[in-house]
Amino acid sequence: MLIGYNYTKKTKIPMKYPLHVTLRKKLSSILNGLLSFFSHKSQPAQYIDKEKVKSIVIIRPNYRIGNLLFLTPLINELAKEMPNAKIDIIVGMKLAGKILEPLPNVDKVIDIPRKLLLHPLEMLAYIKQARTKEYDVALNVSGGSTSAQIVTSLTRAKYKASFASDKLWANFTHIQERGLKTYRHMGLESMEFLRFFKIDFPKKMPTLDIKPTQDEREKAKKDLLSLLHVNNIAAGTKVIAIFRNARFDKKISDEWWNEWVDTLFKLDENIVIIDILSPDIPTKLNEKVLEYANKDLRVLGAFFQVCDLYVSADTGPMHLAVASGAKVLALFNKTDIQVYGALGEQNKTINIEKLSPGDVAHITTDFLSTLK
Repeated sequence: MLIGYNYTKKTKIPMKYPLHVTLRKKLSSILNGLLSFFSHKSQPAQYIDKEKVKSIVIIRPNYRIGNLLFLTPLINELAKEMPNAKIDIIVGMKLAGKILEPLPNVDKVIDIPRKLLLHPLEMLAYIKQARTKEYDVALNVSGGSTSAQIVTSLTRAKYKASFASDKLWANFTHIQERGLKTYRHMGLESMEFLRFFKIDFPKKMPTLDIKPTQDEREKAKKDLLSLLHVNNIAAGTKVIAIFRNARFDKKISDEWWNEWVDTLFKLDENIVIIDILSPDIPTKLNEKVLEYANKDLRVLGAFFQVCDLYVSADTGPMHLAVASGAKVLALFNKTDIQVYGALGEQNKTINIEKLSPGDVAHITTDFLSTLK
C-alpha cells in the first residue's frame, strides 16, 4: 500500500482499446524492434555528475493531460536538487506550456506535432526549432516509444539517458536497468530518473504538484462565488465539482451520475454540484446541477481546489485536481487503483464496480464530512 493512499483493493481488468489504437501500438512495437535489432550497440554509462548540469530537456511526446502531470514530481525534485539547471520539456500537447512553464526552473515547453511522421512540414519546423539549442542532458522518459526516440535522436545533448528496453535504438549515452520500482504509481514513475544523478528519493511520499499561484486561486474563487451568487446560493455551502468524461470503458454513464446526484440530494439537500463542461461534455447533466468551464487549465485546477470536493472517474482532470491541491474522490472501474489512483493523503480512491450509485453517494457524503 502506498503511504497516505486510500483505496479499495481490486483485481486489475485489462483496458479495452479501440481497434485503431491496438493496431498502432502493435505497429510501433514492431518498428521499434526492427530499429533496435539493426542499431549500433555501445556500452553506455550509468551516472551523470549533477554538479556539471546546467540544462536539461525532458522528452515526453504525449498529448494526455495526466501523463504530462505525471512529470511534475520529477520536475520539482530536479529544481530542488539542481537549482541552477534550466529545464525544457518536449511534449505533444499544445496546452502543456501553460500548465508546466510556471513550475520552478522550467524555461520552455516545446510541443511537437501529434503523429510526428504524418506531418512532414510541421516535423521539419520542429527539427529546426529543436536543434537550435544544445543541452547537457536529455531524459527520455518514454523509454521505447518510437516518437520519443525520434525526438531524442533529433535533440542536441551531451548526454542522453533512458532506462533499458529491448525496443531502444536511439544513441543513448546513459542507460540503467529499471530493476525494482521504488514507486508503483505511474505518477511517480518519472522519479526513477533521479537515479541517473545519484539523487536520493525524497523521504516524504511525493505527489503531483503544478504549484498554483495566488492569482490563479483568486480567479477561481471569484468564479465560484459569482456562480453561487447568480444562482442565489449562499457562500459557505458545501460544493462538489464533478467531471463526467473519461477514456474508453473508464467512462461512467450519465444514468449512473443521475442516480448518484439524486441520492446525494436526498442525503443533503444543501449540497451544490457543479458539472465541469468540456468540448466532449458540452452540456450539463441535468437541471439540478450548475455548470462551469474554463480553457485555462491552471485556473480550472484552482477551481477544483476552491470547491470542497472533486469527484470523477480515472481521467486527466482528476490528476489535475490532485496536482492543484484539491480534495479528490476518484471512482475507478477498470484501471489499477494502486497504479493510477488519486495520490495524496487527503484523497480517496474507490472501486465502484460492485457498488451502486447510491452506495457511492453515501461514501461521498461520509468522505465530505471528514474534510476540513
